[in-house]
Amino acid sequence: MRAAVLKAPRSIELDRSYPEPPMGPEDLKLRVDYTGICGSDLHVFAVEPPMMKMPVVLGHEFSAQVVEVGPEARGFEAGDRAVGLIYPSCGRCEYCAQGDFTLCDLRAVSINERNGSFAEFITVPARQLFLVPSGTPADEAAMIEPVSVAVHAIRRSRLSVGERAVVFGGGPLGLLIMKLAQLGGADRVALVEPAAGRLELARRYGADLVLDPADEIHGQIMDATGGRGADVVFEVSGNGRAFAAASKLTRKQGRMVVVAVYEGRDIPYNPNRFVSDEVDLIHSFWANAIDFRRAVNLVSSRKVDVRPLISARVGLDQMQSAMDGLIADRGSQSKILVACS
Repeated sequence: MRAAVLKAPRSIELDRSYPEPPMGPEDLKLRVDYTGICGSDLHVFAVEPPMMKMPVVLGHEFSAQVVEVGPEARGFEAGDRAVGLIYPSCGRCEYCAQGDFTLCDLRAVSINERNGSFAEFITVPARQLFLVPSGTPADEAAMIEPVSVAVHAIRRSRLSVGERAVVFGGGPLGLLIMKLAQLGGADRVALVEPAAGRLELARRYGADLVLDPADEIHGQIMDATGGRGADVVFEVSGNGRAFAAASKLTRKQGRMVVVAVYEGRDIPYNPNRFVSDEVDLIHSFWANAIDFRRAVNLVSSRKVDVRPLISARVGLDQMQSAMDGLIADRGSQSKILVACS
């Protein structure tokens, strides 16, 4: 099969005879339609993490068609469209039993076990997959995975109707969290982002207040929240200065939700502020089965319209240039989808 293989940091090659992944009795074999380039893929591309062995096929934001059903797999037939969590889980631990597959006790050993979805075919346990309504366009279905991550962050935040929120980071995930906060009844949602292109996209996507961190944002957000600070602040940028600003803009007894990955950087964390003002520091990682089911409904119904977030479509043979372009100017793009079949 064809696959885009990361051979070394910043070096992707198209392999036209990459071995197809193994298939277990509880697995589905899927032909991948589209896979989105995630910020985590870009991080692995640029900096080799200690747990990731190269060569490797990345990719996890996929939409695909079922081509083969394992003898013990349930709930799917050949021809079904599916999305889900790609990395295998044990299916037996406490976390798997409650649908938290990304917290599986054995997840650390499965990262290189099978190829990711920048390939023609993947195999995934049926328990980690979710049916997509037949009328959902394949490119929009590839956005269900990032929507599920945003759904999880909103659920973790305990956002209530009428609360005011701030999102740091105007990439696809930050914009989706902003949109879901609005749909969840937030009174006002501000988005903070330095890249001009993403600021403009945030305006078009309906942010109530769009701010450049180069400006004086503290006063503007305080004015917008009646001088109290935000009830909920989402840190999605992975920037240490944004973390510091987010902690200062969360009101007393508010919640700060960290969704970003910080790539080993020093973060200016002051626990005294969180303790003295009773600020809840919440972390949100990936998504579980509940989040995926809700994301499928939101995207397929277009209650969350993901089309404005798709900025480009490329082929597997264009992945090197797409990654290089994102490294050079990440702020000019939103979500790049890779056509894999």
